[in-house]
Amino acid sequence: MTVDLTPMFERLEHWLAAHAPRIHAELEAGASDADLDALEVATGHRLPAAYRALYRRHQDWGQTFPLDHVPLGHVLHEWLVWQQLEAEFQETQGHTSHPAGAITPQYINLGWIPFLKDWGGNSVGIDLAPGPGGVSGQVITFGRDERDKYVLASSLEDFLQEYLRRLETGRVTSSLSDEPPGQAEHLALHDASGQPVDTYRTLADLFPGFRASPRR
Repeated sequence: MTVDLTPMFERLEHWLAAHAPRIHAELEAGASDADLDALEVATGHRLPAAYRALYRRHQDWGQTFPLDHVPLGHVLHEWLVWQQLEAEFQETQGHTSHPAGAITPQYINLGWIPFLKDWGGNSVGIDLAPGPGGVSGQVITFGRDERDKYVLASSLEDFLQEYLRRLETGRVTSSLSDEPPGQAEHLALHDASGQPVDTYRTLADLFPGFRASPRR
């Protein structure tokens, strides 16, 4: 049964309007079903309902999360880059899954569809080709530097619920940077000690306490 994520999105937008108005002001209009259908055709993967709902609400959520949201128009571009590299890089050695068996331990998997990125070749995305111990649609870390891959949530719904819970309970810090063309707002989740996490060795460090995220 499909879960209606509208109340969750409304709560998230309300929080942004109250606590991160610059981010809220930059939210973009939602994507069309036709655009999402085209992404499915191009990748050969049926997108989970929650992924479609996220992009139908806003095709670009900007800085809403600790990483940049990938606009829908760029998702296919990111996927095609990996597709072009797949034949050359069939690398499996040295790649690990946390928890073990949940994520296929390889460098490139065309079942990984991004929705967040760090601009360094690394992403948080949905896993539509999981390992034997995983579930389709789980939220994982992957990318150029992500040899240790982590499950952050069993589904995008669970990921969004946990993220919103952190925001609404005050376990987040908002800060401004002076990067051009103007001040940009950035959110950092708190670790177990209550400190904001703004540096990382793996992307999962930015999501402390999420499913299999490492303890630092």
